[in-house]
Amino acid sequence: MFLMLVIISGCQFDPYAGDLTTEQPKREDVIGIYQFKEQTISQLPIDKLGQKATIILNSDGTYRTNNIPNVFGGHSAENNKHISATGNWKIETVGSVDNGWGHAKSHWGITLTSIDESLTSIGFMGDKNPYKLIVTFDDPDLGEVMIFSKR
Repeated sequence: MFLMLVIISGCQFDPYAGDLTTEQPKREDVIGIYQFKEQTISQLPIDKLGQKATIILNSDGTYRTNNIPNVFGGHSAENNKHISATGNWKIETVGSVDNGWGHAKSHWGITLTSIDESLTSIGFMGDKNPYKLIVTFDDPDLGEVMIFSKR
């Protein structure tokens, strides 16, 4: 019994798992402009340009990102403080959500082309419109995310 409690209490859990979208949203419900809301990746403050960062999903399947704070680390973060790009997007499963009892559900989100690798797979949050976008960095159990709210 004691060993079972140690195993259960030792397991980590994605703190955002309960907010992730597990039913495929309608395309028309996710088209729009998403504004940077918050991030838990870096303890450094986000500059004014980064605070106004947007991800725009157009109805023709193209997107544009503007001034996303590059808080993902590495050499590119030192040289490029913000990420702006254009390309194509589509709705896909971007992972799975496990309720802890082995019943995983698909986590829906978008995939982006022609952008920094840290932003190619972005999840949806919420169970209805307006959805939010969540960029998860590294292990989901660490809770290191960037969140964008729909305007």
